[in-house]
Amino acid sequence: MPPSSVRFALCMTVVCSSNGVAAQEAVRFGAWHAFCAPVSGCVMGTTSGEGDMLAFVEPSNGDDHLLLVLRDPAGEGATFEVAFDDGAPTLRIDAAGGWRSVDSAIGAAVRIAPDTVRRLFEPMMRRDRMTIVYPADEKNIRRIAFSLIGYADTHGYMDGE
Repeated sequence: MPPSSVRFALCMTVVCSSNGVAAQEAVRFGAWHAFCAPVSGCVMGTTSGEGDMLAFVEPSNGDDHLLLVLRDPAGEGATFEVAFDDGAPTLRIDAAGGWRSVDSAIGAAVRIAPDTVRRLFEPMMRRDRMTIVYPADEKNIRRIAFSLIGYADTHGYMDGE
């Protein structure tokens, strides 16, 4: 499997090309990168230390969603728990209410629904870390941490594009 920086670049390429984003240089703020194109919209993302990727896709058609590319696929019917700064989970995302598996050229991916994504924006602006916990299978529970350093600036950049 390629290193996380290569996988991240591949993820951005796949997400951008599927949305028609023209190739351009990434803008970086802290741990976050963003690509924007006037007609197609924007994508911003980051990687975990374990090779997982988190990408917010904001196409110009308004179908905002979150793409989570996982090192280990989520188990059937898994519930994802989201917590900030090592606190208690503040959001639970189950298959019935907000996520589905999607095909990805670079790994197992989960697409999280727009309504759920919008509930994440505000807490992400004022926190340092987001942790996602999910069952990879019956025996393994994964805990993935994503830095939120630079998220607010990246989000602001995308809003201005």
